[in-house]
Amino acid sequence: MKLKGLIIGAIIIICVAIVVTIAMIIIGPKMNKKLEVSQENVIEDNKNTIEEDDEPLIAIIEKKEEMSEDPLYVKTAADITQELQEMDINIGTLKIPKINFNSEVYCKQDANKMEEVPCMLYTNQGINKPGVTILVGHNRGNGTLFSDINSLEENDEFYFKDYEGTEKKYTIYSKFVTDNDDVSFYNTPSAVPIIVMQCCLTPTTSDKVTIVMAKAE
Repeated sequence: MKLKGLIIGAIIIICVAIVVTIAMIIIGPKMNKKLEVSQENVIEDNKNTIEEDDEPLIAIIEKKEEMSEDPLYVKTAADITQELQEMDINIGTLKIPKINFNSEVYCKQDANKMEEVPCMLYTNQGINKPGVTILVGHNRGNGTLFSDINSLEENDEFYFKDYEGTEKKYTIYSKFVTDNDDVSFYNTPSAVPIIVMQCCLTPTTSDKVTIVMAKAE
């Protein structure tokens, strides 16, 4: 009887082993398939997460573009100055009858151009527009460029015709000497255009400059 029981037990074990083997053969590929699908789902979820994370950055860029196209968007002084400088043109003509000065003005401070004409250093609203425009020129002490603006006085007049053809008459209201790095007057509040002319106090003095400020009528 014991022998018969052992034989039956062995047969049962063999049958179970055969069933398990068959099941692995049939179910295994399906499990692998499910695993592949699961991995694909994880990859897709990660991709979606990355795309969602990118959306705020894209939204910020689009918002900035919309702002720049908005007619109510106010440009900064740096924006306006840079736009004029990038035009690479003479932005107008400066005429000062008292000192017989008549010259074009270049759009930016340039070493070569400043040997020929005054240059625009800065503007916070635009040429002949309300606000301040700074023009710089050399004082050679020989009657050229800005050599003679030291002789100008308050209430003297000059004219500036911009590159768009608008000419305005300016009257000097302030003249002073200051350090060459003084920018305190650059953003002087004004409802009318202001032109500031700047040059070295003398041909050999570079640490002090003459400042002549004038308002348009």
